[in-house]
Amino acid sequence: MTLSPFDLWVAIIVVVMMPLIIWVNYSKREGGLQGYLWRESPTLVWTSLVFLSLVFASAAARLLSHYGFLSLEADDLLSMALGIPLFVLSMAIIVMGSLAFVKYMRSSRGA
Repeated sequence: MTLSPFDLWVAIIVVVMMPLIIWVNYSKREGGLQGYLWRESPTLVWTSLVFLSLVFASAAARLLSHYGFLSLEADDLLSMALGIPLFVLSMAIIVMGSLAFVKYMRSSRGA
């Protein structure tokens, strides 16, 4: 697959930065919004980490395909295999995130 220069840079940035983002979100559970989510909605956080991991895998597959390490057929198959879980997880994150937001808003009114 031929990527435009912009898409190529986005994929490179995702492959470089996403492991760092995942590690920080996993290891920093104490304070702030991330701490609140780990305490109140750990399923949302785990779902988000899996989603970010799949985004990393998708970007890595695009780079491998772009540089010729992965055939176009394998890239198409991998794209479809990753696309379906990415869609399902994104819908789950929207629903769980909305529920967590409503829960937070209700708890902040009572305080």
